[in-house]
Amino acid sequence: MVPIAVPGRLRQMRALLSLGTRKSDGSAIAPFVFRIPGRGQHPAPSAGLEGFIHAEERLRREHGRDAMLGNLAHYSRYLDDLLAAVPWTRDVRELLRHADHDAGTDAARYERLLDAARSYTDTLRCALSDLDAARWIRRARIYQLFPRAYNLAGRRTAYGRPPGREAPFFKNINAQDLADIKALGFDTIWPMGIFPIGQRNRSGTGGGSPYSIFDHAALEPELGSREDFRAFVALAHSLDMNVIIDFVPNHTSMDSALLKNHPEFFIHKQAPHPRPAAPDPGWFEHRDPGTGRWLWVRHGGYGIFGRVDWWNDTAQLDYSQPGLRREMTSIVRGWVDEFGVDGFRVDMAYLDLNANFSRTWGARMPETEFMDELLTAVKSAHPGTAFIAEGYDNWDELSACGFDLIYSKNNMDRPGGHIGWYDALQSRDPGWIRAALERAEYLHWQVGGADMLAFIGNHDEAAPARAFGPWLRGASLLTLLLPGSQLFYGSQEVGFDHPAGTEPKSIPFGVPVQVDWREAVPDITQFFHAAMYASRAIRSALDGPRLRVLRAAGSPDWVGYALFAPGGSRPELLVLANPTDHAAIVDFQDPSLGPGWIGSLPPFGYTVVQNGPH
Repeated sequence: MVPIAVPGRLRQMRALLSLGTRKSDGSAIAPFVFRIPGRGQHPAPSAGLEGFIHAEERLRREHGRDAMLGNLAHYSRYLDDLLAAVPWTRDVRELLRHADHDAGTDAARYERLLDAARSYTDTLRCALSDLDAARWIRRARIYQLFPRAYNLAGRRTAYGRPPGREAPFFKNINAQDLADIKALGFDTIWPMGIFPIGQRNRSGTGGGSPYSIFDHAALEPELGSREDFRAFVALAHSLDMNVIIDFVPNHTSMDSALLKNHPEFFIHKQAPHPRPAAPDPGWFEHRDPGTGRWLWVRHGGYGIFGRVDWWNDTAQLDYSQPGLRREMTSIVRGWVDEFGVDGFRVDMAYLDLNANFSRTWGARMPETEFMDELLTAVKSAHPGTAFIAEGYDNWDELSACGFDLIYSKNNMDRPGGHIGWYDALQSRDPGWIRAALERAEYLHWQVGGADMLAFIGNHDEAAPARAFGPWLRGASLLTLLLPGSQLFYGSQEVGFDHPAGTEPKSIPFGVPVQVDWREAVPDITQFFHAAMYASRAIRSALDGPRLRVLRAAGSPDWVGYALFAPGGSRPELLVLANPTDHAAIVDFQDPSLGPGWIGSLPPFGYTVVQNGPH
């Protein structure tokens, strides 16, 4: 039985399902490690019931029940340790003990125990899914656009419509503009760079980095008024679209309003007296208007390979300060209170986790995580608010803070492993991509922890055509047809790409850039439009499809997955791709999927096989 949910109980449910609990001695429950005779050890993808059940079912499917029976003696102890930390699980603990100890063969005890564990896991999963008002983000298709460069007038002209009036972006964008985006299958808009940018040490000539923010609570006046932005959010909502914006917690601009008013919220020290000619590397001078004293303030930075590197147009905030935590939480909640935004993409979220922050800056941190405080406060007031972490490390810690999605770019060292989607695709290594698909299969299925956000590009990466070369279409199709959430950078659908100097971005920050929609690359445009329409149709027909990775014996050069309708026992379609520069023979047999499929794919080729394998 699952008790009535309150915030503490929701946290316990997530711990039971995916994050793991703690034993009586205070040590964390680790993912269960399965042992298969002659096949080595196989850790579950996460601590908790979902990781245990998912791995057990996959391994039994691949190796048979008899190969799993040797683990039975450890199942009951693991499950009891996991559940013991939560008092309201007493009844199910008794049920599991009886299932394990009642008379019968090992095979019969195995089936009883697993049936009981699966049933309880399903009960918790359904309860948590029903209570999670922000669950919409796990299926969101997010269209990221850069208002400064998006060129609405040029886009309208390229699409055969009048360019419209000249007006600030949020006053100018209209229902048809959003409807065009929605027609491609996107239901969420992320306008990037909506805050005022600092002047001091501003980078380049293009308007500066959108992540060197003068005021986190203000809107850039050149993009419109607060009333214009409120109307934009309302317009998106009227079209059944959501709006997310950035939250940049780690740093501000060097001349920010927050630094002027609260220098104590920043990593700083008193400047030597008499003042030297220049601060140490990684620091800049700032005069405290309250005291008139000169301070040295740290540039916003990050630890890398045992040293600290920095962005030299930013100032580093200090998350050991409770006052700063309250201020930033108030700012984030204000965007929901005043404008009704639906969620936040949190820039470099992992940098401000206590362990990372303390290691980088030598600060003594409060017991609680800032990200936990922030998400708890905002979601308590607005439960449907979604949070996406730009995270390149600390998956489990970000998930424990309550993030709904985490960037899936790179591999991370964690119990159970994490294989990043974007880097796997770029590798063109079938084994690496297959491992990333296996991680995606689990993350899209589980509900207790954060899901992954897949992408083939964003404002930090090279344009997809440049990043993937001849593998562009196969990599993109694999991504676009995945279940779950996805991010797409506006202008990539026409192949726009104007890197500059040392910036690999398709739309650099350092030079003036306007998307020229007339430069659309015909074959890329045709491919993306067709793939996006197909993805939209598949999602509509299957209503939240379930993913299963296709596995073959040996080390095949192809990769693929099956998509099932919810509750379906046979796949509705297969998605197959060849990431190599030579032809690949596709030959797999999986009785649980049907009779199998045999065929071939040309170099970097791909196909979608509908109505299941044949």
